[in-house]
Amino acid sequence: MLVSAELRWFWKDALPQDVEQWFRSGEYPPGGGTRRVDEYLVDRDQTELGMKKRGSGKGVEIKGLVALGRHMTSPFEGRVQVWTKWSSETLTIDHLPRVSIAKTRWLRKYDTTGRVLEVQLDSSERPVRAQLLARGCQFELSAVDHETSHWRSIGFEAFGELNTIEDSLERTLAHLAADAPDLSAGLALSYPEWLARFAGTP
Repeated sequence: MLVSAELRWFWKDALPQDVEQWFRSGEYPPGGGTRRVDEYLVDRDQTELGMKKRGSGKGVEIKGLVALGRHMTSPFEGRVQVWTKWSSETLTIDHLPRVSIAKTRWLRKYDTTGRVLEVQLDSSERPVRAQLLARGCQFELSAVDHETSHWRSIGFEAFGELNTIEDSLERTLAHLAADAPDLSAGLALSYPEWLARFAGTP
């Protein structure tokens, strides 16, 4: 079981130029950039639970909302969400309504064990200097596409122990706030909320 504290925003078609420039102006180039297609369970009435089949893998990943945290103010306007994730190689969504979502993700990662420090990542999103982070925060930019529907997303996902994740998220936001553009023009949504409202719409 994994826990995370998250904030995420979506924009239709393209990110504002200042948001993309801000994301890409960190200490290191972002890791990732590989396109992957996942299958998501479709449930238009459900925004607190998500299930997906990752790429060509077996089984499913399950993500459930367990708590709402602080309401953050500008430039990171939105309500912090605490999620729990599980994986199972036995469960399947193959017999249920689902959509295929193509995602290309670029990732920055911050170590929040002490002072907030960026970790250099490779194209596989792994630390260049092999290290296992007990607590930290991921900062991602994703291109999210479904048929003729094209979206871009900026998101923060803090990880670690349950009693540390909101602190890790808030300290990472504070670390990045000085140069951050206002994100309020984006839609503050989780992936299950975005899927319920917009997946499959032109």
